[in-house]
Amino acid sequence: MNLYTFSSELKMIVAIVLVFSAVELGMCAMKDKLSLDLKHINAIPSIVADLDRQPAPHIVFLGNSLTRVSVQTKNIAEVWPAAPSMARIHPDDTTLLDWHYVYQRNFGKALLRQNLIVVSFVRSQLDDNQELHIDRLGSHFAGFQHVREAFKHDVLETGDRMEFLLAGLFCAMANRERVQNRVLASIPGYMEFAKAINRSVRAKTVIPSGARSYTRLQRFLTAVRARGDKVLFVAIPLPSSYRIADELRAAIREGGANLIDMQGVEPLTGRDFPDGYHLSEEAATRFSRSLGRAMAENEFVQAALRGGTER
Repeated sequence: MNLYTFSSELKMIVAIVLVFSAVELGMCAMKDKLSLDLKHINAIPSIVADLDRQPAPHIVFLGNSLTRVSVQTKNIAEVWPAAPSMARIHPDDTTLLDWHYVYQRNFGKALLRQNLIVVSFVRSQLDDNQELHIDRLGSHFAGFQHVREAFKHDVLETGDRMEFLLAGLFCAMANRERVQNRVLASIPGYMEFAKAINRSVRAKTVIPSGARSYTRLQRFLTAVRARGDKVLFVAIPLPSSYRIADELRAAIREGGANLIDMQGVEPLTGRDFPDGYHLSEEAATRFSRSLGRAMAENEFVQAALRGGTER
């Protein structure tokens, strides 16, 4: 290799490093502006700290965009005499494993007061066969704090582990999917097309009865019990009803948790789901009030909240 070639390659490497560094600095500087969801994720530690300063007992609603849209704490409090202190944590497009690490990372500290964790879900979101989002596990949910557990149970392939570590180190890696989505969203008609595809995929998703397992659920419930918290699972309504597997009911019961199936409790039609998945604002108000009444009358909930006043 002659000196000219070496110099040219060196300049190219330096240019790549400079471009990547500029992108990384820009991404880190604007990460809260990439999406409201990312801003919410970054605010989770503050949400937990603020709740812990409120009078006990405490209720934490944990889920995804269904929780953000459907579970309105203001409406729940309206129908609940002496309503407890409440907070919501709802990163978009998340399922049980993400919630497990959100809980571990933010509630695993013994100094926090006892909480009732209300996990809202639909269909197979509590099953083991949910797709992993490695970049978000590495950056926002598990991170380096829980890398040992993640590599032992969840992130098993070398390539996935590299992605996990890079996402924990670099904002550009952690948020590349969000940037991509923002670019795609600028294409006329893309958002409507994406919604149609999502509705089609969700409608065709069928989980074979023999494929269900709940080891992640067991891990989550074990972590919650270790800290002294209680868990209530709430099945959220969709345009089409879905069956809650007997195996899931058994796993919840054996893990010391409880389940409320809110499907059919509030009369809903297709018009109450404007995007084919989430409730409208008016329907969410009605649903939240029904959920508040159901929780206020639930013996498991009341016992959990009585226990939460002792710390």
